[in-house]
Amino acid sequence: MNLKAQKIIVTGASGRLGRELIPLLEAEGAIIEAPSSDICNIKESIVDTKWRKLYSFYHTPTLIIHCAAYTDVTGAETDRASAIDLNIMGTMNVAKLARYYKAKLIHISSDYVTYQPMGMYAFTKLAAEAFASPEDMVVRTSFKSRGTWGKNALTKVFHPVFTNADWVDIIAGKIVEAIKLDLTGIVNIGTERKLLKTLAQQEYPYVDTIPVQKADALVGYKYPRDCSMELTI
Repeated sequence: MNLKAQKIIVTGASGRLGRELIPLLEAEGAIIEAPSSDICNIKESIVDTKWRKLYSFYHTPTLIIHCAAYTDVTGAETDRASAIDLNIMGTMNVAKLARYYKAKLIHISSDYVTYQPMGMYAFTKLAAEAFASPEDMVVRTSFKSRGTWGKNALTKVFHPVFTNADWVDIIAGKIVEAIKLDLTGIVNIGTERKLLKTLAQQEYPYVDTIPVQKADALVGYKYPRDCSMELTI
């Protein structure tokens, strides 16, 4: 897919992934609209006349990249209503918008959906995948912000934990690659299977470890020990 002049809506544009994706898409020549939550509250129906009149651009998007989500994995265990509202009901509303405009939906899911038993966050992300049509793309992935580990940041990591996660700028580039390839269905995006400790050591060689057996009690949910996937990209 040639992205030049493609009109793309990005939800969650102010989040970690959205901030990385937008410059990459613009570099490909795409025309981006990134509505704030004040304009586009995904917890409410956004296929309505008032909202459409605010942005005439929205009448002709070809892609909707849905990055907005409830991402507090620990909080999802206690604030289940918020997780459901944003991740399930919110995705349903965005999917309805895509259907209205006959636009392709790029839904950003999570590698956590591959782990059993699932926590509440993973459950809501998996449930949200059901709103994608066969022509859409569901991206299962995981990413970390640069600066997550360091002398003045996190100094410890659960171990052993296996992942395909990488830095958000690297994952964003791979997502753009998948969009350009016009992939559909479930697309697993990441880098080589590695220990989370190995990723952390890229930033902070002196990172200490916490036995993963202690993770559940510390974080309040069943911490995934291995979310590695067979990668598409």
